[in-house]
Amino acid sequence: GGACGGAFNLPAASVVLGMKFQTSTAGKIRGIRFYKSVGNTGTHVVALWNSTGTLLASATVTGETTSGWQEMNFASPISVAANTTYVAGYLAPKGHYSATSNGFAAATKVTPLTGLANSTSANGLYTYSSSLVFPTSSYNATNYFVDVMYTP
Repeated sequence: GGACGGAFNLPAASVVLGMKFQTSTAGKIRGIRFYKSVGNTGTHVVALWNSTGTLLASATVTGETTSGWQEMNFASPISVAANTTYVAGYLAPKGHYSATSNGFAAATKVTPLTGLANSTSANGLYTYSSSLVFPTSSYNATNYFVDVMYTP
């Protein structure tokens, strides 16, 4: 399991993890952050997609610590529109990611950002893959501790 409460047995398979979010005001996404457990090793790649799976930006993470929140900026910030769904995610090539079941059972709000409630649109996304792909599966509204770095 991960360092965060409610984590369950997590496979050691390469997987892309993500979450759907909206912002109430237009702004820029500077990069992606994710919570890393000690077992979540390998080269991570963070990404931002639109709701239909078009890749808007990606970056290979550098300067990681053994565990804790990892942050990576894109080469240039990506403009996002208000009240529009985007997907933030990252590739965990060795698995052992952090997760909490039902983390998106309700919307997660940090104004102006909202992680969508699973009832609004399936959230807590994953796809097993050895490369960066758009995550489309959802199980149990799981929160995989992926977040965006937003500037108004």
